Amino acid sequence: MSGTAGSSLRRAALAVDRALLAPGPAYRLVEVRTLLALVVGLRLATRDWTAIARRPATLTDHGNVMGWLALTPPAWLLVTVQVAGLAGVALVVARRGGRAGFVLAWCAYTALAALWGSSGKVLHNDVLTVTVAVALLFAADPPRPAHTAPRAPAWGWPPRAALATLATVYFLTGAQKLRHSGTEWVFSDNMSWVLRQGAGGSLFSTRWVQTVADQPVLTQALAGGALALELTAPLWLAIRVARIPFVLAVAAMHGSIWAFLGLDYSAWVLTAAAVAVPLALRPDRRLLGRALRRGAGTVPGTGGADAPAPGAPDDEKRLTGATVRP
Repeated sequence: MSGTAGSSLRRAALAVDRALLAPGPAYRLVEVRTLLALVVGLRLATRDWTAIARRPATLTDHGNVMGWLALTPPAWLLVTVQVAGLAGVALVVARRGGRAGFVLAWCAYTALAALWGSSGKVLHNDVLTVTVAVALLFAADPPRPAHTAPRAPAWGWPPRAALATLATVYFLTGAQKLRHSGTEWVFSDNMSWVLRQGAGGSLFSTRWVQTVADQPVLTQALAGGALALELTAPLWLAIRVARIPFVLAVAAMHGSIWAFLGLDYSAWVLTAAAVAVPLALRPDRRLLGRALRRGAGTVPGTGGADAPAPGAPDDEKRLTGATVRP
């Protein structure tokens, strides 16, 4: 690698590092953590986890994070873990030990999801939620009320890390398609056969799914649109005003998968919304509530709860209305 190329990469890495670690408002961390906890709670509450105990041992593959558990857990233990996870979600929502509650909810959800997916084909329905939430496990609890706390890196990096993880997972999903199938994933009859084989899972008439499968241009457009969306996810999510359109786009993509194949990827849509929608707002505007007054939560030398700290990226300064000088 030439010296010029190495220097450019170092500058790019430093720019990303500064963007991730820039000060942020405490209430944004609370919003993202609460919304992610609600997604976890919905997944925990709406699945019959005791079905794991009824599966034959011969169908269980111990190749994931719960592979160390040699025996099939009894139903009462599965319910106990489920209730513990829901209790953790309640702690987060009530802001009573939010960090501890989030860790409890995540651990319960990850364990149950791993056990659920240990039989047969690997299931991806819960992968995004589990992965994106990892950054929030290390986030400290902001003071109460959060909107009075000054901007600080401790509140800024966890939501941004979750956003970066969201972008990375979607990008890798698209990259894997290219790695294994190349452009043939789009420009062949691949999507037509996917629709034909999965038409029986559609909640609607199989005839209309097969009709779509018989239209090569339409199926290639569906495949190309999905691949383009996944590969460009980092670009969408790097731009504040493009984050809500990205959520709408992934809702349309996963919604079409549900309509055509009956596969439920609602957790992916909800996870994307839980992270991207709060971070699509201006730094001085809360998800629920009015924009904060300049000077609220001021501590000496900070210029207010929503004022950018020295060294904050220019986009942060512009978003808060501060003057940017060259």
